Amino acid sequence: MTRVFISRHLPENSSFREKLASFGSFIIQDEPLIGLLPLPFSIIEPCDWIFFSSKNAVSFFFKQIKSLSIKIPTSVKWGAIGLATAKELLTYQITADFSGNGNPEEVGISFSTLVTGKKVLFPSAKNSRESIQRFIKNEALEIINLAIYDNLPKSNFEVAPSDIYVFTSPLNVIAYSKKYDLSDKNCLAIGETTAQQLKYSGATSVITSPFTTEESMAQSIIDFSGIKSGNIPNN
Repeated sequence: MTRVFISRHLPENSSFREKLASFGSFIIQDEPLIGLLPLPFSIIEPCDWIFFSSKNAVSFFFKQIKSLSIKIPTSVKWGAIGLATAKELLTYQITADFSGNGNPEEVGISFSTLVTGKKVLFPSAKNSRESIQRFIKNEALEIINLAIYDNLPKSNFEVAPSDIYVFTSPLNVIAYSKKYDLSDKNCLAIGETTAQQLKYSGATSVITSPFTTEESMAQSIIDFSGIKSGNIPNN
């Protein structure tokens, strides 16, 4: 049995669970290490693009949009940092006009070619790293940052010893590293920014999912387990 920890809540029908279940025997502990709180807003400034850097941003944005009965002009285009975020947009009947690969630098450079002279709205977390904004600041006419939720590290949690630890954001890494040592853990990062935080926090065994989707993360675990041929150390 391979024990996997992932720093997010997984519904029973999640693609992460289903893919691992179809491959072999895995025990999964799914627990977010950060708390999310909505931050109210009342208006949406006029813009040409609305860009999301996470699934949470999509969810918090549209929940408030619905409650406020705000109508987004049909001329507005939609951007997503990666496939998982674009997939979340689809649940609200929105097809992304731009979808990146999850790597902030590559996404920022690609997106910058589309926003010359445009106003871009970024609904995001209160403590967002604004990783895409810095790549488009010279091209965009205006960057509008809208904090729509707060994300704070938890301190009251217990993570069982696992063979692989999957981290889905830098802040989850920070929360974990305040309580546990990362130097002897096999870690999988959802993207480059999370991988950088893992290394900064002391992790020495870090692999990065090629894409930010649950399917990609699960496949990375399967590949890692196969490479190790069942010789994954028990931490």
